Amino acid sequence: MASSAVAIAVTHPEAVVKVKPVVQIVIGEEHLAIHEAERLLAETGLYYVSAGYLARLVPTQGSMLCEEVNQQTLYVVLSAMIEWHRQNRNGEWEVCNPPQHLISTLLFNRDRKHLQTLTGIAHQPYFDANEQLVITPGFNPGTGIYACFGSNDYPIIASSMDDARNSLMMLKAELAEFEFEKAEDLAAALCAMLTAVIRPGLPLAPAFSINAASSGSGKSLLATLIALFATPLHPYVTSYPTTATEAIKVILAMLLEKPTVILFDDMQHDWKPFGAINKALTSQTTTERRLGKSGTATAQTNSLFLGTGNNIGPVKDMRRRVVSSRLAPKTIRRNFKHNPYKQISQHRSVYVRSALTIIQAFLIHGKRDENLPQIGSYDEWSRLCREPLIWLGEPDPATSLIQQMDDNTDNEEFSVFLKLWRDMYDDESVMVRELIADAKRKPELLAIIHELPVIERGEISGHLLGQWLKSHRGVRVNGLRIEDGFSTERKSWRVLTDDEKTAPPPRRAS
Repeated sequence: MASSAVAIAVTHPEAVVKVKPVVQIVIGEEHLAIHEAERLLAETGLYYVSAGYLARLVPTQGSMLCEEVNQQTLYVVLSAMIEWHRQNRNGEWEVCNPPQHLISTLLFNRDRKHLQTLTGIAHQPYFDANEQLVITPGFNPGTGIYACFGSNDYPIIASSMDDARNSLMMLKAELAEFEFEKAEDLAAALCAMLTAVIRPGLPLAPAFSINAASSGSGKSLLATLIALFATPLHPYVTSYPTTATEAIKVILAMLLEKPTVILFDDMQHDWKPFGAINKALTSQTTTERRLGKSGTATAQTNSLFLGTGNNIGPVKDMRRRVVSSRLAPKTIRRNFKHNPYKQISQHRSVYVRSALTIIQAFLIHGKRDENLPQIGSYDEWSRLCREPLIWLGEPDPATSLIQQMDDNTDNEEFSVFLKLWRDMYDDESVMVRELIADAKRKPELLAIIHELPVIERGEISGHLLGQWLKSHRGVRVNGLRIEDGFSTERKSWRVLTDDEKTAPPPRRAS
């Protein structure tokens, strides 16, 4: 007869030594065993909910990595953890395998009773939303962060101004052989170190770009040093996406693994403003469709983004999301006499404590400079990572970001785009498909459109171009603006001057 069901777990009453818990399968009581199996998973301290799915922490090299649990893995785990019993036709209990439908329910059920949500992994103390330093290893229910470090690695963090100055000197000593172009570039590198330490607890933080004129300047080494302040493990190294579609797949896949650092090493082009990367840098979560699977997933974005490359920089919308640090060595290839990577990796907790000391001392003794330029979404980051360095006399680490935000290059390109449109069509309504067709005969216009985030598989996407026009409706540049057009067919657009109304233009004489 029929189907099996599951009951609440019990242990052998006659057991003298510790044995596996027993789950008895009883018809009509499935929910009890599902919750009991979930409880047993939660008790291990390794299983959590992440992005709505079952995930586990995997010990590696003295630290932890996060991975999604699949059906096969959960089957093995439940077989090893629990002894499953079901009744045979004679009403006698016998050992069986974990039911497949229970495994599926544990994987995809949204009604969790015991498993907690994992938002990130920290490899050192970090600050919570109340600017309190979390120094206890393990999972913190208030932050959702799992901190994996030794209980004796981080004793009391010093907090006097002298302690902060000494800590800053220690960090700067390890960067002494790097030839930064300006003092602000060194400050940006120091700020990246502070950001790396506390990034899991920060709501948002900008990316950091390390660039130079040529290879051999120490860009990758500097990025690796910064990454050490976030994790003793190797950073997640990947290539910068080349298309918007690739960015969606790559960014979500990486963030689901909760890496503390994502490094775009040896970038071959600028930081382009793909939507998935934009969201990862200005939103605490990002939701995208999962690669090769049905449905979407929502991932936390509290990873540190780093990038290295020759003469690279942020463009368009990325200018307000990236802090740049430039190296300018006087020789073609740098030879470092000191090995800062070996020094920091061997004494990592000492250098991490130095970064924490700088922040802690500022929170206790420092005062915010009300005249300091604000940076939109990154207020918490500014207070904890930028302002402590300014307080200690360093140049503003966000100088490059502020200068980039003031860059009007985008307006100039937009102005050229609007002028070309106006010269071609006057105030006539134009559909997107007409614009694309005409642009192919107008190289200057085509070149500008290809710089917009509207390219898919090397071709202009009418859908994306329409969305871009919609997002720029009413934006005024040099006396011109985009407005809705008037068409009896599909959606159309017009470019109008400041003194022209949005009402339909008069019919032209044929």
